[in-house]
Amino acid sequence: MSPVRPVLNAVLVISALVCLFAASTSSKERRQGVPVDIEERRQGVPVDGAQATRTLQDGIYSDAQATRGQALYTQRCAGCHGAGLTGGAQAPPLEGAAFRFKWRQEPLSALFIKIRYTMPPGAPPNAPPTAADAAKLDADQSADLVAHILKSNRFPPGKADFAAADAATGSITWPPAPAPGEEAPNVVARYPPTGTVNQLMRSIFFHNANLIFAVQEVDPKDLPGMPSSDKPGGITIFDQGLMTYTGWLAVENAATALADASTLLVQPGLRCQNGRPAPITEPDWIRFTDRTLAGARRMYRLAQMRNTEAISEFTLELSNSCNACHQVYRNDGGRGRGANPGTANGGGRCVHR
Repeated sequence: MSPVRPVLNAVLVISALVCLFAASTSSKERRQGVPVDIEERRQGVPVDGAQATRTLQDGIYSDAQATRGQALYTQRCAGCHGAGLTGGAQAPPLEGAAFRFKWRQEPLSALFIKIRYTMPPGAPPNAPPTAADAAKLDADQSADLVAHILKSNRFPPGKADFAAADAATGSITWPPAPAPGEEAPNVVARYPPTGTVNQLMRSIFFHNANLIFAVQEVDPKDLPGMPSSDKPGGITIFDQGLMTYTGWLAVENAATALADASTLLVQPGLRCQNGRPAPITEPDWIRFTDRTLAGARRMYRLAQMRNTEAISEFTLELSNSCNACHQVYRNDGGRGRGANPGTANGGGRCVHR
């Protein structure tokens, strides 16, 4: 036998052993020096102490916590949301297929944030604080209420409480698929409203309408107004955004925003800032919405024509359509306010509590 062959055989044996050892450890992944078995990872075992994604089916609250939450709910929440979480004149239900379908689009932390930071409803933005502001729920109370809501919605309890410490940033999710019979019947139900009527007005209608009204005073080519060059600290990303779509394009964009946002005013599930359902089925509400939509679409066509004079004249119709709705649903004396909240002809509809 050639003297080279024993050496070669030894090399092959050593190589085989190395490969065998590598194969035995290839099923391990090392994260920060800690081996993690791939099969265990596939089965959801946490890696490096990280928590595997949990759902509400994993028992994330305790029975004792839900009991505390039920007592607190009776004291603080039942007056608006109903004793059985079925909803009331000023608040939506917290139990049932519609509730579960709406909230399953976000992690459980979203429900905790809603309770912790907005319940009970306080004063509107930039208004003096009210007694409700002083009675805001603390983190532990909010976690207990979440537990009660989950139990009422038939999610199983576990051994430990739902922890308030990281509830606002946690990644607990709803089950990946709705229970049988809870599928959204149509696209409207699949995408329920996020904000209230007031928030739609402030975020979309207010500044877009004002940009169009400005055509009466400023040449459209100069819209929107540019930020001052001597602004302290320079311009913000928001200011840069204002400079991106200018002139007639800005007017067209504002008109299309008003038109398409008008359809959101009749979306099922929309509520007023005071918690009451928006009167989306009332003939007046529908009529005012149609008028605003038609006016915005007409404004869009006039902007496409680059007709400054026609737009300036037509802004009166846009203003009148807004005011007509406000007089009925917002201003003193209309159905928006008055001495008989909740009745067909008196108040409490689309104003703050």
